[in-house]
Amino acid sequence: MKKLMFAALLALTAAAAHAGPTKNLETSAVVDGTIVLAKDGAVQLATVEHPEKYGQPIADLVRKVALTWRFDPVLRGGEPVVAKASMHVRVILTKNADGNFTARIKGATFGGNNADTPDDLYSENQKKIGPHYPPAAIKARVQGTVYLALHVDREGRVIDAVAEQVNLENMGPDGLLQKYRELMAKSSLDAARRWTYRIPTTGKLAGQDSWTLHVPIVYTLNETGAAPVERVWRTYVPGPYTPAPWVDKPSMTTADALADDGSYTEGAGPVLRSSFDHG
Repeated sequence: MKKLMFAALLALTAAAAHAGPTKNLETSAVVDGTIVLAKDGAVQLATVEHPEKYGQPIADLVRKVALTWRFDPVLRGGEPVVAKASMHVRVILTKNADGNFTARIKGATFGGNNADTPDDLYSENQKKIGPHYPPAAIKARVQGTVYLALHVDREGRVIDAVAEQVNLENMGPDGLLQKYRELMAKSSLDAARRWTYRIPTTGKLAGQDSWTLHVPIVYTLNETGAAPVERVWRTYVPGPYTPAPWVDKPSMTTADALADDGSYTEGAGPVLRSSFDHG
């Protein structure tokens, strides 16, 4: 496993300092970038977008590990080709006893929701039918992210849905945290079940009977009238992982490796052969 020890990221994880000690507490970021695959599936180039957002040590770690990955060759017309894909990598920081941090890669997704990409599902009403922030969560100033898995049929309808994981940026008794996880999950699922999608008509996924789409829903409180603040690093209590029942081989390593404003259609991107932390 590739790990990196450093103290320079202390300022980036200051939120953990006032969150209090918890064995389940995580500080992480989703690092966005691109990879270029050779014809044999090896990564010949890995680029991190805006490395200054994460800190140079993190950008270097992601690039170094990405260059060790091996994918199934990307085929066009039955022939392997050089291919480019987006990558979204979840990096976890763990604070050590000496005050330094260890960074590790938890998971990643490749490709993303794009109306111009034939293998991706695309929704035209997802932004119009947004989930409601649960009033009880607003009152208690609870923030978090719900990671959904949606089962979409050939009519573009969501026929099943599950909240795979709910990460909360608050601490408290397990029972109370579970209450807010359930409230946020219900609000997210109520909205998601009304979404419709434009399904692939060309590309490798066009012949499927159904598709699985992963979507994050972020609940963040902002001051009235203030512009939303972009937070790269988040400190949170990760919720338990619930696999989607219709998926043959569910993977918890991809459940929360999503950009806040993105989504991931299973099978749309290149298929990784090696482990995420391989090297």
